[in-house]
Amino acid sequence: MRADGDYGRDPFGKSVQEAEYGDRISTDADRERLAPQIGHLAEHGYVIVKNALSPAQLEDIRNGLDDVNSGTGFARSAFLGEKTQRPYGLLGKARSVWPLAAHPDVVAISEAHMEDQIQLSSLTAATLHPGQPAQTLHRDDGFYNLPDPHAPLSVSTIWALDDFTAENGGTLVIPGSHNPPSESEPAQKAINVEMPAGSVLLWTGALWHGGGANVSADSIRRGVIILYCRAWLRQQENQYLAVPRETVREMPRVLQRLTGWWVVGAAMGFVEGRSPLRLLDH
Repeated sequence: MRADGDYGRDPFGKSVQEAEYGDRISTDADRERLAPQIGHLAEHGYVIVKNALSPAQLEDIRNGLDDVNSGTGFARSAFLGEKTQRPYGLLGKARSVWPLAAHPDVVAISEAHMEDQIQLSSLTAATLHPGQPAQTLHRDDGFYNLPDPHAPLSVSTIWALDDFTAENGGTLVIPGSHNPPSESEPAQKAINVEMPAGSVLLWTGALWHGGGANVSADSIRRGVIILYCRAWLRQQENQYLAVPRETVREMPRVLQRLTGWWVVGAAMGFVEGRSPLRLLDH
């Protein structure tokens, strides 16, 4: 049985019956409605969807992340942030983040950008504390060993749980650095993305970006980071081991699919010749 309440409902309003193989999660109407944001992502490499969460949702997600952070120390490398808390496997640790992972606007923009079925690649968080230096700029699709140029492979997102500012470490991006993609960092200067809490920043995996520096005196910057990739690629975070099956059973169907529990195309991911979704219903 899936859980009752907001996290037990399919946010897309669809039947929880198994979709046809090859279906995308978003609809033509979703993608048409978000055409300006989809176009901005394609042209500039990033786009902001402001105020995508209600105050009540935002507070619930903050509380969930704070509970996880209470048992999470600082990362152990300069790249991950020695003054940054970076918990992994959030799908299995903080149910409050489930609506973020399956947010209809984010899913529609990501599917449209990749023109393909998608899945969750990783779901983590980054809480930057004062004194955290800026992260080295990088591309998120660099671990896929394919020659440039190639079709879009991934879309990354960060949900602002606090206001993102230049002072507290708002994400750095180099606009347009995805087109054409480059293996070396462009000479163009990066800019801080500033957005109010409850907003989400999306960027293509080919865009050069990084966490900003938190130079504030006493402000933390909490963000939930969710990466999506084409559904036929290997996930960066092994969701099948990171999230217990008992937890996956309680997810809405759309999130089960995004986690990887379904058949991609016509014949990728089946178990005994059938969809793995059937294993969750028994």
